[in-house]
Amino acid sequence: MKEITVTVAGRKVTPPPGRIEVTKGQTVRITVTSDVADEAHLHGYDKEASLQPGTPASIEFVADETGLFEMETHESGLQLFQLVVR
Repeated sequence: MKEITVTVAGRKVTPPPGRIEVTKGQTVRITVTSDVADEAHLHGYDKEASLQPGTPASIEFVADETGLFEMETHESGLQLFQLVVR
């Protein structure tokens, strides 16, 4: 399993947005903690997590499609990272 943890505070993403590679067929768990209410969305997979201030929200899925997928917040429009599935 690939664990990805991202924190958003003051419109700053930690760790800084970059590419995260996983292998096709791998289970991925993305955990996002934000200091404001928002929604995190993984394009291509159409996975969403509702973010409440200070409360970690997780998305878990099997990476069954190859390609490059953007993970971003909806309200603030921040890119969290790019998921690369090979």
